[in-house]
Amino acid sequence: MSQEVQSRQKQSHQLRMLNELSTKLQSLLESDHFFEAIINIIQIHFNYYGLQIWSMNQNRNATLRAQAGAYHNHLKIGHILENGEGITGYVIRTRKTYLTNDVSQDLNYTNLSIPVQTQSELCVPILKDGEVVGTLNVESDRQNAFDADDVLTLEAVASQIAVSMTNQKLYSEAKTFNKKLQQAVEEKTIELRRAHEHILEQQKMLQKENKALKTLVSQDNKMMEIIGKSSAILNLLTMVDKIAPTTATVLIQGESGTGKELIARRLHFKSERANRTYVTVNCGALQESLLESELFGHEKGSFTGAVAQKIGLCEMADGGTLFLDEIGELSLGIQAKLLRFLQEGEFYRIGGKRPFRVDVRVISATNRDLEKEVQAGRFREDLFYRLNTITLRMPPLRKRTEDIPTLVDFFLTHSRFGNSAQQIKKISPRVMEAFMHYDWPGNIRELQNTIERLKILSENHEIRIEDIPLGIRVPKLTVEPTEFSVKLSLDDVEKSHISRTLTHNQGNKTKTAQDLGITVKTLYNKLHRYGILLTQESRTPYPERVSPPGGP
Repeated sequence: MSQEVQSRQKQSHQLRMLNELSTKLQSLLESDHFFEAIINIIQIHFNYYGLQIWSMNQNRNATLRAQAGAYHNHLKIGHILENGEGITGYVIRTRKTYLTNDVSQDLNYTNLSIPVQTQSELCVPILKDGEVVGTLNVESDRQNAFDADDVLTLEAVASQIAVSMTNQKLYSEAKTFNKKLQQAVEEKTIELRRAHEHILEQQKMLQKENKALKTLVSQDNKMMEIIGKSSAILNLLTMVDKIAPTTATVLIQGESGTGKELIARRLHFKSERANRTYVTVNCGALQESLLESELFGHEKGSFTGAVAQKIGLCEMADGGTLFLDEIGELSLGIQAKLLRFLQEGEFYRIGGKRPFRVDVRVISATNRDLEKEVQAGRFREDLFYRLNTITLRMPPLRKRTEDIPTLVDFFLTHSRFGNSAQQIKKISPRVMEAFMHYDWPGNIRELQNTIERLKILSENHEIRIEDIPLGIRVPKLTVEPTEFSVKLSLDDVEKSHISRTLTHNQGNKTKTAQDLGITVKTLYNKLHRYGILLTQESRTPYPERVSPPGGP
């Protein structure tokens, strides 16, 4: 083959290599094997005896980044070329391409004491803004292996490498910046979320505190009415008025909604302490640490958030009465501190070192059976005996049904209960009868809320039977039976099943009829038959308005 043909083939290989390298470099910005990929492309087109890429480190020494060929078994990636050794060091100093076709006669060549058979070497600087950032070294085991075309080609390769190194550095810096920015955003987001959660937590605590803690009671409210003329309530009030002038601690027990706090107020305002402070605290609405702070106060700096000294409720109630509602909810830890206060009449502020002595009458209330709580180990026995010097038991509303008409009339006539604009002049006798037969598990509070709701929602000046909830209207049918009774008639079973199905469907008669497998007309007939639906013109208390077949 002639030399001219060989030269053309070589130029063709060089062009293809440059084209492939130019294309490949665009996809290597994120690669961790940037220099290895360049070496592989060059080696595919020209199987050189040795091929290396060196880059400059911070100390301006050359560091081996990638290689192929003769030095592969002798030099490791990361090898540092110090003191400007050999041809590579010369190129770094001069910033010029260096070619030698006979290294045996070249004073700049050094084999690094490695047994290689290099005869020719071409070293091209990789320049960025006129500064050497690396070198491309090509070695051959033949003399006169490189010519001017090789120099031009490898200088073009070095130029492309320099551009790619710059782009890779910019890309890496941008990627690192974006990563740091994203991390900073995430950290700030987490910080803001925690701050938001902390704010919400503080709001909840404040809401609980506002709900649980009632400060000084004005004289206008000191004699809130205790409504009722039943023997149960009259006997209780007689006992209250008898023990009110004393200093005995009183424990009021009873179900929720029976009016325990009204009794506590009466004890205070019927006593010699009536003109002094009356303070109440709901023990079940506060966390142990917050409750301790509210009861006994704290010194500035005693814990995180204690930015100022705080006077506790025990200190505030000095000379008056402290009402501890829901006393059965106290944790064992705060029970021990409360016991010391009751026994010694003194306490320490949180973070404080001197005791405070106060004259406080303690009245407590709970809807729990404290004797059972003591047996279960959830309430201290010594504290129980300290609290219940005298025990008052509030009767539930179902045991004083004769007071229901009086209570209903009271809630109807007072504007602070419900809508003052809607004047309810009377209540249907059938409604009162339903009220008298209902158990009122929520006691007086449930009755009060029911009347308030009826005053707002009733469309006439009279509360009618169809206005009240079905659960009150037919109370015994809203509870699932626990066992079957053979004494029930077939009509009773059918009536009970229809009522439960109607309640389950919230009064929807069409759905009820579908569930029962009967027509709507048949359902209406049965409702009339059993007295569940009073008249054909009666208005249903549910949102649905369904007229029976044949009606308008």
